[in-house]
Amino acid sequence: MTRYRLILGAGALLGFMASQAQAATPLIDKIVFGDAASETAHKVEAAASERVTGGLGVVARRLPPSEPGARFSGDLKFTLAVDPAIQNYASIRLWGGDVNDGKLTLFCDGRQVGYRHLGDVEILDIGTQAPPFAGRFTYRTFPLPITLTRGRKALDCAIRASGPYAVYTQQFERFQKPMTQASRPLYALYVHGDPFLDSGDPAGHAPPPAAGPSAGPEVLDELKDRVNREIERKLAQPGPLEVLEAQFVARAYGLAWTKAYKNPEVLRKLVQSGDAYYVRFLADPKSAYVDASRTNPDWEVLGPYGKALRLLGADLAPYLDAPAEGGQGTSRREAYARMLDFGLRYALTHRRLYTNQSMIVDLQGIYWSNEGLRALASPLARPEADMRRFLYESMGLSPWTGSLDKAGKPTFSSSAADTGSFRSANDYGLFTKAGLSRELGYVGSYGEILDWATGIYLATAAKPSQAGDPVLRDQLLKMARARMPFRYPGIDAEGARTMLLEAPIGWRDPVYPGATTYVQKSGWDNTPFQVAVATRDPQLMAVARQALDDGQYYAVLRDRLKDKNQRTTIGLLDAYDEWLAVKAWPKSDGKLPMTPGQPDFVFADPEDGVVAIKNGDEVLYASLYWRANCGVNRLARFHYQTPGIDRIATIAARVDFEPSGKTCVRRATPHISAGSIPIVAYPGEAPAALEGEVLPVAKSPPEARYKDQDNPYAGRGYYYEATYGPYFIAMNASADKAMTVALPKAGKGRMDLVSKREIAAGERSLTLAPGQTAVVYSPGR
Repeated sequence: MTRYRLILGAGALLGFMASQAQAATPLIDKIVFGDAASETAHKVEAAASERVTGGLGVVARRLPPSEPGARFSGDLKFTLAVDPAIQNYASIRLWGGDVNDGKLTLFCDGRQVGYRHLGDVEILDIGTQAPPFAGRFTYRTFPLPITLTRGRKALDCAIRASGPYAVYTQQFERFQKPMTQASRPLYALYVHGDPFLDSGDPAGHAPPPAAGPSAGPEVLDELKDRVNREIERKLAQPGPLEVLEAQFVARAYGLAWTKAYKNPEVLRKLVQSGDAYYVRFLADPKSAYVDASRTNPDWEVLGPYGKALRLLGADLAPYLDAPAEGGQGTSRREAYARMLDFGLRYALTHRRLYTNQSMIVDLQGIYWSNEGLRALASPLARPEADMRRFLYESMGLSPWTGSLDKAGKPTFSSSAADTGSFRSANDYGLFTKAGLSRELGYVGSYGEILDWATGIYLATAAKPSQAGDPVLRDQLLKMARARMPFRYPGIDAEGARTMLLEAPIGWRDPVYPGATTYVQKSGWDNTPFQVAVATRDPQLMAVARQALDDGQYYAVLRDRLKDKNQRTTIGLLDAYDEWLAVKAWPKSDGKLPMTPGQPDFVFADPEDGVVAIKNGDEVLYASLYWRANCGVNRLARFHYQTPGIDRIATIAARVDFEPSGKTCVRRATPHISAGSIPIVAYPGEAPAALEGEVLPVAKSPPEARYKDQDNPYAGRGYYYEATYGPYFIAMNASADKAMTVALPKAGKGRMDLVSKREIAAGERSLTLAPGQTAVVYSPGR
């Protein structure tokens, strides 16, 4: 049996049940910020805050910077009642129309509740990049550490605001940015025993959608002008091009609308640049993988130039047998081959494990370097089939075998020199059988690797206009279709309807809401229609038409054009031709599965521990394997939207696992709960409230080693179970064990949304086969 299920089917009964109101959740405590009586009862010290009137005319408090240019606000202090004997949950009420990338952090009894960056329990609020839920309220729920509440009836707490965060730095001054505005208004803080909060407070309504974004086809003219200006600038500069610039003009050479099209100056510039790379290589061979002009030159080495040679090989041929300028009499053919081979050997011994990184190394560093050698007819070129196997590994078609050692044998490690601290399992695949990447569970933005996957497929085509490897195409389509359930309906900053990438349940997603995404997320190196046009798959082309009809294709390009980075210019090179292809494609009724009016469905991937559910007009995402980098944390993450309320919750869950006998102890740092991301220390910071918690480590394959790295086995279970509101989810992630599941007690009307089977009132259990998931919906709960 497969380890995932994708079930589609309409159900008027479910739509009716989804519309039924739930009873308000019993509360342990509730603070209404800005309300005099509630604040007096909770000993609120509000001097550091401002009282404001916010969404639906409701009073609230917001925290301005403590002084102009400060990184932090003052503290909003209060007491909070808790239950001394149970697991307490806290929820914050926020307005879904806010756009504010500042942060809010809760401190109780001198300790920080939640982690700043990618923690399994997050800080109070990570901010917003766009309106997450216009016209309505949104709630964020998390468990209060039981070590704080056990035996206690009240806690002394404070909320502090800060500016937004940077990433990829260990320096406090660079990571924690100053506040440029006051915080989001805080409306209420709740304490409750049931992890699901229905506050009973007014919810609001979605505003009528605007006709569409303000951007239109004129952005394509702006895009073409920008690309052509860049081409003119590069061809006119006296010196050589950098490596990515060389690939850029080589690709543009084949596009009829560009000023590089069949332009002999492109050939001259590529030869001039290749000669310069060789001179630099002679002086320092490490220049093949150390290059300040690029973000990750050690991943790409000189592969982008190898791609340029492959694309223009026939036209460049007259130049290749002449001596390289400054090359000590060596022919260009031999000179370019030497440096490409040097970079290729480096890439083969320095592969990367995470999916997008593996793809970049294997495509850019390995495959394109070798294709450059083949274009040069060099005896140093490896057989193409030997290099294509690395592409198969990166696409999840075969286990990842890691870097090669000096003898050319696989090491199952990222670095051939690493013989002790890291080794992947022999059968570790970079994708699940359902087609999602494995880092370590579901990832939103970081999992949008369809650009690199499409690049891998296209690289195997004999010519740019031809099809590539059909096996790679099939896998690419599986990946693309697996991502489709993770786009849900939203309203953009202009009030227009859009589809948003699911981010709140993503392991590596520090931004909410996710970006506008239909076929694929647009980034530095790709366009929104790339995979659809590359494959001409009818389903993906229909989704591309949906983006076009919603006007969001133009809005995405408009926003991409605001980024003046040269890499963005390079990434937009194919957007115009792809637009023409989608415009010419026949219209159909195909839509993204979460689009209103589409059939109800459940998508479940037990290997990533993730579920996506459309149930009438409700959307539910759940990550039952949630940010468990170093041990089993028994936490699950939910994102649940009804027409009136948006909820993001981290809750306690059941995780059954095979113990290893080892443990992982939570550190004192409140920056990140676990993993290999660098820790940023704050001046005078409070310790993490969860410091010292001991997490059991699940058993991993005997050959695997993950010392000081994220461990894909340490926090993984073979069975997951969680209840949130009217949804009970049971997931058998085992490959060979059936599971008998005790059903929660409920009245009539229960239904398994996966099988579409109504569950009788007296039915107490069900059996899940290996890889099977059940989603039991109980509308009266």
